[in-house]
Amino acid sequence: MEEITAKFATAFRSKRLIYRAVDNSEADRELLACTLYDPVSQGLSDPTLFRPMGESAGKKAIEQIIDQALLAVVICLPAADDVADDTGGGAADQTQDQQQQPPRLPLPGTALKQAQARATPIGSLFLSRQRQATTAHWRWTRLAVALAEPFQNKGYGAEAIAWALDWAFDFAGMHRVELGTASYNARALAVYDRLGFTREGRRRESIYSNGKWHDLVEFGMLEAEWDALRGKRDADGGAP
Repeated sequence: MEEITAKFATAFRSKRLIYRAVDNSEADRELLACTLYDPVSQGLSDPTLFRPMGESAGKKAIEQIIDQALLAVVICLPAADDVADDTGGGAADQTQDQQQQPPRLPLPGTALKQAQARATPIGSLFLSRQRQATTAHWRWTRLAVALAEPFQNKGYGAEAIAWALDWAFDFAGMHRVELGTASYNARALAVYDRLGFTREGRRRESIYSNGKWHDLVEFGMLEAEWDALRGKRDADGGAP
């Protein structure tokens, strides 16, 4: 009983991040527009025609994303008051190894909403919903993640993807999670490889950008593969 209640209590957090639902509100639409349609983020994560996104078109696109999502969350950095160490003491009471470990979030319990409200939004993550009832039993979903520029290259993207894989397999009953990126996005390729995704295919010269043709690289993760990787990750101290 304690094990499953602890699982529920920590379901919407990872080591350094917490997650809340995307609201179809002006504030969240503005946040998503900043992360999804920032020119650099747009060029790296959305290989469609590269052009400015107007307010009305951006609002419609975001509404469609939310409507079609199995999961739509805002990735957040918790406020300092909502971060605690596991020792119950201050830095002076901790060993050197404990001080070097990143702080862990406390069990949020009934304070979850308050912690989410105080947190700083830094990005978004989506898992797609199967659109056709005739293929729902295939139990696969496609993942997309975007971070605001100041929070990139800090490991937050990898941490959020690992959390989403946990959620997809443990709570949504998915069998497979897939994603893809343009071959010029070396940063994303490295992250997906490091997390243990399998490179499943390459659509050669299917993306035209910046005067050149580029490949679309497809990745996939099966539930059994992630279970095996999770065992290794837990043994290594939880690093994604």
